[in-house]
Amino acid sequence: MENNANLTEDSRIEILVTIDKRYLKPLATMLVSYGQCHKNVPTTVYIAHSELDDNDIDFLKKTIIHYDIELSPILITEKWFAGTPVLERLPQESFFRLMAFHYLPSTTNKCLYLDPDILIQKSLLPLYNMDIGDNYIAAASHMRGFVNIINKARLGIDEPERYINSGIMLMNISAIRRDFSIETILESLNKNIQKLLMGDQDLINILFGEKTVLIDECIYNLDERTYKRRSKELDDQTIKNNTAIIHYDGKYKPWLNGYKGYLNKFYPEQEEKGPAPKGKKKAQAKAIFNIIRCNKQQNILLLGTLSVIIFCLISYLIFGNEMIELVSDPEKFRSWLAGFGIFDEIVFIILRAAQTIVKFIPSGAVEIVSGYAYGAVLGVIYCLLGNILGSIAILSLTKRFGKKFAYIFLNSKNTKIQKFFQNGNKAYPLIFIIYLIPGTPKDGLTYVAGLMQIKTVPFLIITSIARIPSIFSSTFCGATLANKQFFISGIIFAVTIAITLAGLLIYKKYFSKKPYNKLHEVEQ
Repeated sequence: MENNANLTEDSRIEILVTIDKRYLKPLATMLVSYGQCHKNVPTTVYIAHSELDDNDIDFLKKTIIHYDIELSPILITEKWFAGTPVLERLPQESFFRLMAFHYLPSTTNKCLYLDPDILIQKSLLPLYNMDIGDNYIAAASHMRGFVNIINKARLGIDEPERYINSGIMLMNISAIRRDFSIETILESLNKNIQKLLMGDQDLINILFGEKTVLIDECIYNLDERTYKRRSKELDDQTIKNNTAIIHYDGKYKPWLNGYKGYLNKFYPEQEEKGPAPKGKKKAQAKAIFNIIRCNKQQNILLLGTLSVIIFCLISYLIFGNEMIELVSDPEKFRSWLAGFGIFDEIVFIILRAAQTIVKFIPSGAVEIVSGYAYGAVLGVIYCLLGNILGSIAILSLTKRFGKKFAYIFLNSKNTKIQKFFQNGNKAYPLIFIIYLIPGTPKDGLTYVAGLMQIKTVPFLIITSIARIPSIFSSTFCGATLANKQFFISGIIFAVTIAITLAGLLIYKKYFSKKPYNKLHEVEQ
């Protein structure tokens, strides 16, 4: 291995590893390989763990006694990830690297995260001293082609060009500490829980992907997958001369029997190897099912959507021709509503109130129908009355029954929006803006308001006024349809859709990217 005694470094290298007891000996091997390549480089190795004892730490210290390496164990007692189904596939220690900005010393501005299942062959100073600007991490990828596309599509990420492996990362702790908090990490975890088939690595791609610098996997993260793909150019001598880190990711390990692959020849010979890993396909399949299965809210949404589809299908099969004739003739449609007598407006207002309470009923369709039947102005009035009744019901039931009721319709882990509404009086201007923007989930936000210290009357007044422009565009569209002004209706509909999509994108971008600490500053 390379001795980089001629290299100097003004400050210490700071390295982070996260392990459980199973990886104690592999970590010792990794530290020795690091020490042999960095004999004159002072280094601090932070070991984030939840179960190591003094004997374990003493064992590690004895293995590196000849190197300028200081071990700094960090006991993690917080149960940040307890109860999440992703822990059925991966140990909680693997998620600790996500919180490095929280428990590392405040003087730590960057660190090099290293998995314990690696072998270091050359100096890591070029990687550690790499300038990554304001990006969050520098990491390599093992994914290419269709598999890379699938992983990016699965997580909904556009950048970087490739899905990255989180086993070796240069972490810009200052930037991560500035832009993230424990709340934002946990909120993203729960928001994306059904996507996290690869656990924290998926979450790292979601959180840091747009600000990641890609490094050469053949130099800093060579694994069996990469070797197989590039075996023609990676002979033994090339790997010894150029590869700084060999990563033994995956199921098979060189310190266990039954290794399948080529790169184990570079790993130090083991006196005693552990048993070959056993297949756990059923357990893994069950864990994956627990991760991707629908939650209560999604089940309600799915059931509601299927019910609407079945109802529409049955209605069309039984009343199809009559319905088409009715809707195509405004006078007949108005006459049909008039069949309810003095209660026709009340029937519509109750329908609108139900739509406000049950989120899966599309609001735009109800608003267009109101404009079609009653005209643009009366349509707005009746829609607003329905909104007020529905909002009163939501606020009353939420305040009476609390989270148990609200979480039937609301994502129980959406802590950022709840923080957003927490300061009642100062939140009102922001509530007005949110309800004014087309495309925002207004009815869902009413459930959030019901959980917070929001006064009912000011909330109803503010939100009713803010809703008017959006509702009017829909009722006006319905009114022009009733008068068979199809060209004008088309223009209104297209413009409304465009504004709604823009509003939705602004809302999503603001609440998915805005760090909680910045949001808290706005509240103050």
